[in-house]
Order: sequence, then C-alpha cells, then structure tokens
Amino acid sequence: MSPTLTCRKAALPAALILAASLTAAFAATPADTDQPTWRATHGPLLAVAHAGSRLVAVGDRGAILLSDNQGVSWRMAQSPSPELLTDVVFDSPVEGWAVGQDSSILRTTDAGEHWTLQRAPDGKDQALFSVAVLGPSHLMATGAYALALETTDAATWTPVKLPSMDEDYHLNCVIAHGADVVITGEAGHAFVRRDGSWAAVPVPYQGSQFGCLTTPDGALYSFGLRGSMFVSSGAAPAWHRIETNEQRSIFGGTVLANGFMALVGSNGLVLLFDPQTNTFRTLPIATGASLSGVVEVAGGKWVLVGSDGVHVMDPTAAATQASEAVQ
Repeated sequence: MSPTLTCRKAALPAALILAASLTAAFAATPADTDQPTWRATHGPLLAVAHAGSRLVAVGDRGAILLSDNQGVSWRMAQSPSPELLTDVVFDSPVEGWAVGQDSSILRTTDAGEHWTLQRAPDGKDQALFSVAVLGPSHLMATGAYALALETTDAATWTPVKLPSMDEDYHLNCVIAHGADVVITGEAGHAFVRRDGSWAAVPVPYQGSQFGCLTTPDGALYSFGLRGSMFVSSGAAPAWHRIETNEQRSIFGGTVLANGFMALVGSNGLVLLFDPQTNTFRTLPIATGASLSGVVEVAGGKWVLVGSDGVHVMDPTAAATQASEAVQ
C-alpha cells in the first residue's frame, strides 16, 4: 500500500507514515555522531518547540517531553490525551498548544509542566497536523480532509472554509508572517490569506508538501515529498521550485539565527539551506531513521526529533566532516 493510501486509511500525518515505512525499508547506517537521548521504544516524536529556554517535544500516545538543558536529558510531562500528538507551538515562554489525532488540542500555561484538553476528540477521525501562532491569543490549526480551525481568543476554535478545496485532501502545514497566513498540503493544494481574504495558490507539483517555513523578510517556503521545495516571495503570491537534488522527503525545518535553514526528513536526511543563494549542504546523518522536527539551541547546536527519538547535533562539526569526506 502506498504511503498516501495508508495515510488516508489511518488519518495519521503523512510524515509519520512515510517515516515508518521508509525507515523500515531503507534504513541507512547511522554516522557515529551521537546516540538518541530518547529511544524509539518510547514511540516516535513528531515535533519540538521552544518554550523560553525549555524544549518541549510531542509524539506517540500523547507523549510530552521536557528538556531544561538544551536537549541533553528529558523528562515526561503528564498528558491528558492518549492520542498521537503531531505538532506543538508556544505563543510565549509559558503558553503553548499541542495538536494531534482526532482533532485533539491541548493547552499549557506553565511551559509544558501541566496540560489541559482544550478540544476533546470528536470521533470523526480527523487528525490535526500543524498549528501556528498568528498573533496574541490568535492561532490556526490544519489537518486531515481539509480540516482547518482558528481561534482568536486562545479558547474557542471555529472551522475555516478554504476556497476551491477538495475535502478529500489533507492540509499538512500552516504558518504565518504578520497578518499573512499560508497553508500547504496534498496534491499541490496551497492557500494564502492576505488582508483577510483567502486565495488558492497551488504548488506546481502533485506530490504532498509536508512542511512550511517563513523567513523574517516574508518569503514563504514549502517542502515535502521526494525532496521537493518551493518558494513564494513578493507582492503577488506564486510558487517557484528550488532544486534540492535530493530524493529523500523533507518533513520539518527551522530558520536558524544566521538566516540559514535546517531541514530534516526521511532516512536521516539533514540539510543546511542558504536562502540567499538557494544552495544546500547535506550533513552527515545523526541517524538512519527518519527525522520530523528540528530546533536550534544554545551554542548553535541542533536538537532533532524523529522515529528513533532525540538527537543533539553539532552542525559545524558535521559540516567539517562532510568537507573532509569530499576531499
């Protein structure tokens, strides 16, 4: 069964399904750079975010992990949900939300120590895959079968209707830059909201887009299946392909302090991307397992999460290792 069909049957995030299937079939030999600090026996982790100086990661069976030492060690917070959690975001160092299977939404007001179930599973088997902060107390979440929800008071979530959206398709990512909102998903579906109005701006590629990012200058990036990546910048929204020369799927990423991007994906894919030159550098893998999320921490190190747990990576050392291997 293809990853897309599997995703439809289980209504799970496409990235998780691909990670599980690709890792099992094509697991690479991991580089001797580190050991995962949170093992796969505890279940996959799908996302990681900053809550002030703390890191919060979420994943399988409602797992919520906290680290107060830049990802070196982790402890579990008590979760009010047994559902798979797919994304996590913080509006401030203390207030955050996690979303997941069956449209569940969790909220914390103490940096992840305690969580409440803000939106209980509705029994419709529609997962939420992504959540973004649009402004103070203003968030949006997207997911399976065209599901989009928005709150302007950090409490009540209402459905969002997108133009020309086939409800058979998933909305895998939502991001915001100022008042602008961008949603990307399956089969080229992508939408931009500017000045309060939605417009369909399809990605010129039929493969799924799993993640999206925005840079401080307002450029929008979408990435996904088989290393596909697109950028939209300027007043008129339109997507332009960026050649990654990569066949592994890209599942997650983050904008680094220096303006570069860290991108992660299937089979331990780790890319360093320069948006100014549209050039990539493939870094030696920290693992052969698929990676779903990455954040930058003190000292320029990266914390990566995925199907085999957490990895802490020094990209400078990895880049040096890559250069020596090429010589």
